[in-house]
Amino acid sequence: MLFEIKGICQNCAEDANVLVHNGVPKSQCGSCDEDPFEIEVITGVVYIVKNDKQVGLKIGQTSQTVEQRCKQLASTGVPGMFYPIAIFPSTNPRKHEKRVHDKLLNKNIAKEHFDLEPIEAVLKVYRTLNKKIKPIFYDEDIKERFFLELEKAKIEMKIKLKGK
Repeated sequence: MLFEIKGICQNCAEDANVLVHNGVPKSQCGSCDEDPFEIEVITGVVYIVKNDKQVGLKIGQTSQTVEQRCKQLASTGVPGMFYPIAIFPSTNPRKHEKRVHDKLLNKNIAKEHFDLEPIEAVLKVYRTLNKKIKPIFYDEDIKERFFLELEKAKIEMKIKLKGK
């Protein structure tokens, strides 16, 4: 896939346009002749999906879109449809999924299914991935609640730190 990325060069702070083919820059900044952007190839996602006919949530990984994965899951004979809650783009989805599964062992129901509410799951995955990977939400209410919970945690930490 070929992309043109426009932005500010990280080296010289000038406007830059760069062609990127399959994750590899094919041109440099016109002002400083350096690579103006750090480019990482996203190879998949860690996803959180829900099926109203099942308890808990499914947390997995795929190199496809989460919509394609939900269709695959629906074709397994499981009653009900899976729908996405959030995805976390990843340069190493298998590794990130394993890290999340290891962290959530005490919430595991079976295989990739966890006894979590949607907002709790998104927060736990976000924190497990060291807050480096930002979620993409499929539900505006969960997105809003996610950011409110993060703000609440910051306020609580400030209060604790002031109390010391």
